[in-house]
Amino acid sequence: METPPRALHLLLGLAALALPAAAAPKSWQGIHPGQSTRADVIARFGDPSTHGKLGERLALVYKGDQALAGTRQAQFFTRDDGLVVEITVFPATALDKDSVEGTYGKGAQKSFTDDFRPVWIYKAAGITVFFGKEGAVEAISFKPGEGAAREPAPAPPRGAAPAPRPATAAPPAQ
Repeated sequence: METPPRALHLLLGLAALALPAAAAPKSWQGIHPGQSTRADVIARFGDPSTHGKLGERLALVYKGDQALAGTRQAQFFTRDDGLVVEITVFPATALDKDSVEGTYGKGAQKSFTDDFRPVWIYKAAGITVFFGKEGAVEAISFKPGEGAAREPAPAPPRGAAPAPRPATAAPPAQ
């Protein structure tokens, strides 16, 4: 017969296994928002197709012949100091809602864009999934997860932001 403390430890261990794991901030293709730098992105993927300032951030865009495997386009947004603060990926393949739930779980906060397209937000993991009008994934955004060490962000505007759009052809910023 087991002693009570050992039985208690066993019970606590089994209970811990039964609880869902806390979602850790996600990386994409080895780039970690809030940790990786612009230099890390270029070292991993080479020079971008185009780049330029978007507000206070620099966007490194990989599209067309330089689109990364599995994407139509990938955008890496960095601060002036080079820290990657967001990655937006436009998948090359149609992904449905079941695929998203199978990958990231069912715990998404569900919202919509200004033009009423569904958005699923996984705050702890820092993932936002934007769906198109036909219900397939249009874009996935990766940011540092909730609770990750980072600088405070400016207050978001009221309502959900519009879905990100792939960059259009533009001359590279110098």
